[in-house]
Amino acid sequence: MRKCPSGLCLLVLAVLPLSRAKAADQKVEPVKGPPSGLSAELAAAINPTGYRITGKDGVVCDVWLAKEAPLKPNFKSSLRIKYPFQPGEFVGVIRFPDGSSPNDFRGQDLKPGTYTLRYGLQPDDGNHLGTSEIRDFLVASPPQNDTNPKRIEDIKEMFKLSAQSAGGTHPAIFLLMPPPEKPFDSASVVHDDERDLLILRANGSGKDAGNRIVPVPLSIVTVGKTDA
Repeated sequence: MRKCPSGLCLLVLAVLPLSRAKAADQKVEPVKGPPSGLSAELAAAINPTGYRITGKDGVVCDVWLAKEAPLKPNFKSSLRIKYPFQPGEFVGVIRFPDGSSPNDFRGQDLKPGTYTLRYGLQPDDGNHLGTSEIRDFLVASPPQNDTNPKRIEDIKEMFKLSAQSAGGTHPAIFLLMPPPEKPFDSASVVHDDERDLLILRANGSGKDAGNRIVPVPLSIVTVGKTDA
């Protein structure tokens, strides 16, 4: 596999091996209360009810979305950028249950527990060709070192912070799939048979330039990887 510069090789996070993630076994249900391990500021910044993905072997992961992620002013989607966030914005939190063995696309081991999720863009350089058709990702970081829900403006620092998730030099991320034009009617988990991806589909909440809270549909890959 092609090596990437330190801190820039954005990788699709694979929660569990695909053999354990058949679509028919998966469902989404609500989970109440924030996860432990968050700062008071982060706990207050997420919705009190999250999404629990379960399968035949139990809980795959839990995801909480931010109450109001600021949206990029005058945003218009393009061929490769589909989401209206600014890089570094806090978008939510993910938790892996005790006893699980989460890992990222390159085989970096992640410990069971909680990670923050911030919006990032895959660098548009020659080191990432073929990783994804779009540049939108969520970057996972350990909450003990990511305690403030305010935007991280220094993107290199965000990547370095995320690299601590696996104790290496590369950030750990979730791939975002292109969202629909309209919000989802309800949260669901679907399986992309062609690419063998398990995807959580749920509406986040964004704050526009007029301080209005608007739904933002998110399609987050929770299990899957790329061969690029």
